[in-house]
Amino acid sequence: MRSILREGRDWAIAPAPAHSLIDTIRSALGCSVPYATLLAQRGGENWASVIDPGTQSFHSPFLLHDMEHAVERLRQAFDRKEKIFIHGDFDADGLTGAAVLYRALRPLLPANSIKVEVGERAHGHGLSKPFVLRAIQEGFQLVITVDCGISNHAEIAELKRAGIDTIITDHHLPAESLPEAVAIVDPHRAEDSYPNPNLAGVGVAYKLVCAVYERLGHPAPMHLLDLVALGTVADLVPLSSNGESENRAIVREAFARIAKGEGCSLGLRALSEKLSVKPEKIRASDIGYLIAPKLNAANRAGDPKVAFLLLITEDADQAEYLAEILLDYNRDREIAQNDLIAQADEQIRADGMTPREDGILFLVGKYWNEGILGLVASSLADRFHVPAIVVSRGDRLSRGSCRSVGEFDMNACLRAHDDLLLQHGGHRSAAGFTVANEMLAALEERLLAYADTCRADVGAKRVDLADVELNLADVDMRLLTDLASLGPYGPGNPEPRFVVRDCSFSELKLVGNRRQHLKGKASQRGTPVPLIAFRMGKHLSLFEETKAGTLVCSVGFDDWRNDVQVQGHDLVVAA
Repeated sequence: MRSILREGRDWAIAPAPAHSLIDTIRSALGCSVPYATLLAQRGGENWASVIDPGTQSFHSPFLLHDMEHAVERLRQAFDRKEKIFIHGDFDADGLTGAAVLYRALRPLLPANSIKVEVGERAHGHGLSKPFVLRAIQEGFQLVITVDCGISNHAEIAELKRAGIDTIITDHHLPAESLPEAVAIVDPHRAEDSYPNPNLAGVGVAYKLVCAVYERLGHPAPMHLLDLVALGTVADLVPLSSNGESENRAIVREAFARIAKGEGCSLGLRALSEKLSVKPEKIRASDIGYLIAPKLNAANRAGDPKVAFLLLITEDADQAEYLAEILLDYNRDREIAQNDLIAQADEQIRADGMTPREDGILFLVGKYWNEGILGLVASSLADRFHVPAIVVSRGDRLSRGSCRSVGEFDMNACLRAHDDLLLQHGGHRSAAGFTVANEMLAALEERLLAYADTCRADVGAKRVDLADVELNLADVDMRLLTDLASLGPYGPGNPEPRFVVRDCSFSELKLVGNRRQHLKGKASQRGTPVPLIAFRMGKHLSLFEETKAGTLVCSVGFDDWRNDVQVQGHDLVVAA
């Protein structure tokens, strides 16, 4: 199905499951065909587990390789009353992971024997030389990394020479050789058989905490799940994959506790209130689009320590104050981001770049704000549907942030050119690097050539997937309640997209602060349903002219009208 509103994108409907399985589910639940189809698509014969993965989906932390060694080393630290230095990465995943470790270990240690650093963008991701120097000078005996460390061979070797042990908790892909740490807990290790390889950095840190508590005879610290959920959603790791749903179970359990007024940290509650996020209705999208960007704004346009302090504070006044600072940072971030996008657009026009023909977008700007590079790369990748690399050129070194599209593996791309790079790391879809300025031209030339050989991975068109056809007559509170049972939604467990044919639209009006949203009614064969189409106000006339169109939408709740509504995502020409 060809998109009318989004050039270069098509829609396809997911393959339908066997009718016999759909009938079995409908008979068991007395539900609608669309909901039964969704359960069959996402769970197959194990469809019942899709409704509620439950805490039984939490795997034993000791299934992670090296967990026994990590716990034993920590117990030695407790017995010897050693000083422990935690290093978390400066993004939302690392910040929440560091906060989980700090809040869980502090009650087990003497006063003033634990310290946390959350890194600085100026020093890049992972352990830095200044951190290593501080750990040595301040007499720490043990370092624990969060969301980093797997690539810090030199720094960890230096710590070892100084008599300082390191426990690595990370979730990034390791190289062939591993650092000289006393324990490396990373589900991506080749010898690891942990059932959930998609743990976020905070998830790995939480598993270490759970293992320690279990060995000490304490119950698992479920009160920290709000932070685990926050970092998990923010880092965009799959909530479900191939029937494995631990991440979804973690987020679901955290949301249930937050809704009941349990297990929500003071800082997260203060920030949520300022963003009008209601605890009893919190969703993954609230974290992804509202909360996490404010935490990340601290490392992009301010001081990440502010975000960390917000996550650990036990003082209500301090929580209010820190939340306000984050909102100020975010306003600065928005200004810087818009400015850098404008500069990037100007460079594309001035240089006559043709991203779709080149197969990749490579932009370099002198002293560009390094905290904004990833956001700009993401925007450009989405707009041009090619991998985008945005580089800030310094006096001697340049740092780049990369975002991928399609099946293009950005991490593999950088590995293929690591002879030119001083440092690199990341994931399949997002990565970063540091390069000497004299190598920039060669890097650009080779990346363009590499992208040319991977055009099939990028793809000529983006094909989005809708789940099932829907009749507007089936849109009611029962369907909405059923759909809520499939959440939380996110990577690996996307919010269901429905195709509604033969639609017309009425009572349309522009709403929102900048009148950018479209509100009205969608009707099908005499059945009207409230409609909201976010950021589609510019297509008002097209909706008005449509008499028998095909709408791609989701189903949600209108808080203002207290009613079920459909949320329009696209108008398509049905095949």
